[in-house]
Amino acid sequence: MWTFITQLLVTLVLLGFFLVSCQNVMHIVRGSLHFVLKHVHQELDKELGEGEGLSDDEETISSRVVRRRVFLKGSELQNIPGEQVTEEQFTDEQGNFVTKKDHTSTPNP
Repeated sequence: MWTFITQLLVTLVLLGFFLVSCQNVMHIVRGSLHFVLKHVHQELDKELGEGEGLSDDEETISSRVVRRRVFLKGSELQNIPGEQVTEEQFTDEQGNFVTKKDHTSTPNP
């Protein structure tokens, strides 16, 4: 009878050590994953040129215009439609000054 109780207690102690060990492993994995995701996020921000001069705790609310260069031959230029941009400026409900731009393509002659 005492042997069974002793084995049961030893089993419970070993099970407790196993659970604590699993928690430590999960904590390490979660920390590593957080580090990797934060690093990837910083690299993407650096690649896109966003968040320069801001700490991680600051939140930026903005839109970004991405411009690309396209090299065309002279004959290809005739097939590209023109573009017209109209701007509307107003103040929203929170008192923020907002500029809304609308891009429309014009047909080729």
